[in-house]
Amino acid sequence: MTTRLQRFAAKAALALTVGLSSAHSAQAQSATRDGANVTSPSDSDATIRREIELARARGVPVEPLLSKVREGRLKRAPVPRIRSAVAALAVRLDTVRSIIGPDATLEELTAGADALAAGATPAELRLVSSASSTRPVSAPIGALAQLVASGVPPKRAARMIVELLRRKVGGAVVLAFGNLVESDAASGMPAEEAAAFRLHSLATGGSAALLPGSPTNAGAASVLMGPRPTSSPPRRRP
Repeated sequence: MTTRLQRFAAKAALALTVGLSSAHSAQAQSATRDGANVTSPSDSDATIRREIELARARGVPVEPLLSKVREGRLKRAPVPRIRSAVAALAVRLDTVRSIIGPDATLEELTAGADALAAGATPAELRLVSSASSTRPVSAPIGALAQLVASGVPPKRAARMIVELLRRKVGGAVVLAFGNLVESDAASGMPAEEAAAFRLHSLATGGSAALLPGSPTNAGAASVLMGPRPTSSPPRRRP
């Protein structure tokens, strides 16, 4: 009797060990699938995985694509919609890389993809990228994305960024320009009008700080941080 019990206990222990080992192996495979920490059963969808693998084979960085998948999961989007979003983002990243070059950084590619998603065209991206004398170009392209997303027509937005770059403006000032226009537009100011005001203020009040050899762009930034434009002049009291 004792021997039979011992055999039963040994078999049960062996089964438990095998079960735990199999579960651990399955979790490890799930966690490394597609190069991300994926644990949801739906992440095994072949169409999404195929889009990511196709992009990887073309040399497109998969980090933004995996972020798009996670975003879709959080929003509980259906699998076909997530797949379409991933495929569209991969195309945008491909386009940006063809414009900036094969050595484009992840930040540059992401900024360019955002600009294209906002409504900018490859021509505008190329214009801004070629006008920048230094790398990376993530700041001017990011500002372009902000202007277009805020409502500035893409061609006009690109010309504004190019004008700033020709004045040798630093990346911090370019980003401040985009941030302020975005803030003005969010408060109800027409985006193109706000951008024109900020650009004019920078040209008239901060030009000295933009010259080569200037110790800082703080002067230009302070001009940009000036009073918010108004859509109409203040009324005079009778």
